[in-house]
Amino acid sequence: MKKVLLLLFVSAAVFLTGCHQEKESPYNRTDPNQDYERLINTHVFAACQNEGKAYATYSLATLNKRPSNDDPRYKVTFFNGPCEGKTIWTTYVLLKTAPVGAEPLPKGTVLLRNFWNPTDPYDKEKTDRWNIGVVSSSARLDKGIIDLEFPRDRNDFMPAREGVYLHNVRYIVEPKVKDVRTFL
Repeated sequence: MKKVLLLLFVSAAVFLTGCHQEKESPYNRTDPNQDYERLINTHVFAACQNEGKAYATYSLATLNKRPSNDDPRYKVTFFNGPCEGKTIWTTYVLLKTAPVGAEPLPKGTVLLRNFWNPTDPYDKEKTDRWNIGVVSSSARLDKGIIDLEFPRDRNDFMPAREGVYLHNVRYIVEPKVKDVRTFL
């Protein structure tokens, strides 16, 4: 009888220690890429500085109220950036963006780019300022860099140019944004 009880006790102890070990989940919920995309997808981009200009600075904001028939403006509270914590009414809101892949981008495509252009794609400290730019060249795409132009107004035919890492640019899905320049 003692041997049977000892055998039951030992098997129960082995079973409990086997169940008590931590198991690694096949779905890693702490992936920085998922956190970064989740942060951007749960917020909108709203013009924080130079509102209404081609060189406006956009920051992540929480959408508080959508436009109505009476008022065509959005009510947003800035999540980060130079206007962090400030609540404003504005019409300059980018509702939806998407990451850019490694596919060639046609010249003239309008993109949103991270002002800081960090080499680390998951640097949360550097997601607070964004500008709209226009693709000027995809020649360095194999190195992960796209060349963008940043026109300052509709008559700026010699805009500033800069190479930006692909992980620092995003498509503007909603609303559609066109190049501000008008060509004669």
